[in-house]
Amino acid sequence: MKDRMKRVLFAAAGLAVAGASLASAELVERILARVNDRLITQSEYDKRLEVASKSFRNTGDAQTMRVMVLEDLIREKLLEERAKEMSVTATDEEILAAVARVKQQYNLATDQEFDAALAQTGMTRDDLKRQMSETIVMQKVIGREVTSRMDLSDDALRLEYERKKDQYYAVAENAKVSEIVLKFSAGDAEARAAAAGKAEEIQAKIKAGGSFADLAKEYSEGGTKDRGGDLGVVSKGELQEALDAGIFVQPAAEYPPPVLTADSIHIFHVTDRKAAGYKPFAEVKEDLKKRISDDLYEKRFTEYMDKLRRDAFVKIYDDDLAKLDANTKKTS
Repeated sequence: MKDRMKRVLFAAAGLAVAGASLASAELVERILARVNDRLITQSEYDKRLEVASKSFRNTGDAQTMRVMVLEDLIREKLLEERAKEMSVTATDEEILAAVARVKQQYNLATDQEFDAALAQTGMTRDDLKRQMSETIVMQKVIGREVTSRMDLSDDALRLEYERKKDQYYAVAENAKVSEIVLKFSAGDAEARAAAAGKAEEIQAKIKAGGSFADLAKEYSEGGTKDRGGDLGVVSKGELQEALDAGIFVQPAAEYPPPVLTADSIHIFHVTDRKAAGYKPFAEVKEDLKKRISDDLYEKRFTEYMDKLRRDAFVKIYDDDLAKLDANTKKTS
């Protein structure tokens, strides 16, 4: 549904229908649909379908594309009419700024490059300015009627935080961990016994006050040897099950019992152990605002456009498109 919202403003990309001769064309060509007193012509629809087919390749079948384009055009007509009712307009400064953003977006440094790029889409500068004006007006309508009515207060955000914190902001139990790894060949009982003896020797040195980092550099056969065995902060569930259980023992221990695996013995030094919890609200507030803003905007926009259409007179004169549109409503 979010893609549908974006497509209502699709003309802003500079790929929309060239409308210079549309007003006169409506008098002589086939009318595809009527939205209150506004008309959608066959040529307007065909041009938009051509553009959409190039821009949204492999995103759906041909029938879906056809009804999608019609729906977008209907929504645009509804927004245009609402803008007229609200006396919403675009200023010359806003239009020029929008055109400048298009030039910047497509890295068009010179007027010659700009005109050449427009020519490839069958547009002129006047066409683009007119389209920018229409887009700005629609954005203003949506801003007043949809965005400004969204509740993004701290109270609303805190409520959403409580609802979604398990899904997005849970933090597993974690601790800072260092290791000493002693390896042996799996199935070699003698080598395993020798490793176990060395582990007891190392534990005794630790108990006597020896530096874990120095002992790791001297004895460890793991990949963290040169770092003094430093594994960094480890979250529960991150390592192999046996190692995980050995680190996060209950009750918590700075030097938990060594862990024996099929081919190694692991001695751990565990500090700064933190219980499972959630990222604090203040830390995730901006991320939460974006999440709730996107979701809420989608919901409010859809509700708003559905209401505009319910209150409008919409007649589709093409029988096939009318059936496709009706079927889409049944399944949406």
